[in-house]
Amino acid sequence: MNEAQAGWVAASGGVPPPLHELLQQLPAFFGLYRGPGHHIEFSTATRLPLLDARGQVGIPLREACPQLEGPGWHDAWDRVFATGEPLHLREASARARPADEERFFNLSLLPRRDAQGRVEGVLAFAVDVTELVRTRRAAWTTAAWRTERLQAMTAALSEALTPAQVVEVAAREGALAMGALTGLVVVPTGAALDVFERAAAHGFSPGELEGWQRFEVSATCPLTDVTRTREPCALGSWTECMARYPRLAQLSRERTLAAWACVPLVSGGRVFGALGLGFGDARDFDGPERAFLLTVGRLCAQALDRARLYDEERAARSAAEAASRAKDAFLATVSHELRTPLTSILGWSQMLRQGLLGEDKRQRAVEAIERNARAQRQLIEDLLDISRIANGRLRLEPVPLELGSVVEAALDAVRPTALARELTLHVSVDEDGVPLFGDPDRLQQVVWNLLSNAIKFTPPGGHVTVSARTRDEGAELVVRDDGEGIPPDFLPFLFQRFQQADTGVSRQHGGLGLGLSIVRHLVELHGGAVTAASDGPGRGATFTVVLPRSRVGTAPGSSREPRPVEGLTLPRFPELEGQRVLVVDGQPDAREWMSVLLTRVGAHVLTATNVTDAMDEVRRSPPTVLVTDVTLAGEDGYSLLYRLRALPWESGGGVPALAVTAAARREDRDRALRAGFSAFVTKPLDAVELLTAVARLAPPLEPASS
Repeated sequence: MNEAQAGWVAASGGVPPPLHELLQQLPAFFGLYRGPGHHIEFSTATRLPLLDARGQVGIPLREACPQLEGPGWHDAWDRVFATGEPLHLREASARARPADEERFFNLSLLPRRDAQGRVEGVLAFAVDVTELVRTRRAAWTTAAWRTERLQAMTAALSEALTPAQVVEVAAREGALAMGALTGLVVVPTGAALDVFERAAAHGFSPGELEGWQRFEVSATCPLTDVTRTREPCALGSWTECMARYPRLAQLSRERTLAAWACVPLVSGGRVFGALGLGFGDARDFDGPERAFLLTVGRLCAQALDRARLYDEERAARSAAEAASRAKDAFLATVSHELRTPLTSILGWSQMLRQGLLGEDKRQRAVEAIERNARAQRQLIEDLLDISRIANGRLRLEPVPLELGSVVEAALDAVRPTALARELTLHVSVDEDGVPLFGDPDRLQQVVWNLLSNAIKFTPPGGHVTVSARTRDEGAELVVRDDGEGIPPDFLPFLFQRFQQADTGVSRQHGGLGLGLSIVRHLVELHGGAVTAASDGPGRGATFTVVLPRSRVGTAPGSSREPRPVEGLTLPRFPELEGQRVLVVDGQPDAREWMSVLLTRVGAHVLTATNVTDAMDEVRRSPPTVLVTDVTLAGEDGYSLLYRLRALPWESGGGVPALAVTAAARREDRDRALRAGFSAFVTKPLDAVELLTAVARLAPPLEPASS
């Protein structure tokens, strides 16, 4: 290199003459800076008077260009040198001298690294975009421009389906429509909608909004204020921004925002959030511009409202589809569970009717028919209970009782099944008894369900333990088994309706998955709680029921015992001997069964199939008790009762009447009792239950004269 060339290199900050001449021809600014003080190594002299540093090679940037201190440009050089990360500023504004007109630049700052990769300086490249900004701002004031931007925004919003997509479009298109550098959308969140969350941002770098992720609705900033007032906020200068909202100074550390506007996103009277816009230059926000701001906000809010409805409709559709699948699965299970006992009932009945069974098999057939009929009855009762629970119509009839008696009654019902499965039942009840106030029938149902569940899932030879204890907080019932156990992932769903751990077609155990759901509801109606625990599959399960001490201490003698336990042998009913009972039922099988049953305990039975035949029987010989199905062909049981009550007392007008019906709702029972029936029983009928109900209504008979 000759002396002339060496002189050029020194004067041009180390840039060879040919490259120096080429860089000077660029229609932009190019500069090289070294060290933390940003000493100028090279700076083009044309096209960018703001950074004109001719003849100042070696001088720090702050000394060469002190006018840049205010807008924060020097901070940008410092940041790139300190972090080693490039920085790009779009439409950054500054003035060469305070009196000069504002100019705008797109500035890129890149780190310079040495051979070891350490940052040794900064490379700057800037383009003057002043004319472009001025032209665009002039266009913003025209109706044609605004119409074009609204059309573009409407098209973009129409393609956004979800709320997340809408807020992204709102932040971007809202900024473009208003000519803003940045756009920010926040939405209320939380159960009380008292916290705002940043939902979308445009024009910010990833680290700029760290302090604006979540903030309370009470925070002082334009984004929250506009949602409270539902009026837009427009701050035309940075001085005004700082005077009202100092927190805005933290919003952007990489660019200079000279103005700020915010509009609430309101549609249909509901606030969906707020849109905030940051501007690089001062604005006067005249009437047309404020109206345009409101229009932009309204479009975004309507799109958010539509997206919300779309999300809700999609969620509702998914829920409906899931409910439909669950309904189909449930109906398939119900069909299976009802058809299974029917298969045994019909099969054994046909063999009995055709005489295909020997004497030794007949008893087995009768037992199978009865066992399956009871199973079917239980399924129907569970379904009815679930219906009552869902409608809020399941009611308790609490009285003072002894929990030990309830446990014994439930054990009597399940003991044959336990014996058949070769299970050992262990019972433990406090010697002093466990007095309680509750509905004995429903508590027996709780114990029966828990015991049946334990027996079902305990393999032959296993053990089931039930204990009843008095506790400080009331009474505690524990049912424990050493059977199959419960998978840990299924425990949270154990007491939900229709939930079963084994739901495949090859499942080993039947049932509808209703028993434990009913248990939970009945226990909660008593003010108690039920919990389940298991160490996992194959390790058994423990169910614990805790009942409160409500009205505990009432004399045990006043308690109402549970319903009699059903057995094969009928107890004696001396109250029914000699009674004249009129049975009215349109179903021949049911009518004949009731007639045979009442005759067996000594009653004289009359039968009728409809109201007309029944009234004929009453006129011939008034009965002492009437048993009638509510549902009859032609006139129903209510009509029969009304016609009966119109007769003179001695002619049958005062005969006590028992309503029999398959409609087991509480309102059905209430209607029957209001109509004048003395008692009410539901189908399928139990022999002891029916005889007990009739015996309670039977009047005392005068002894026969000698």
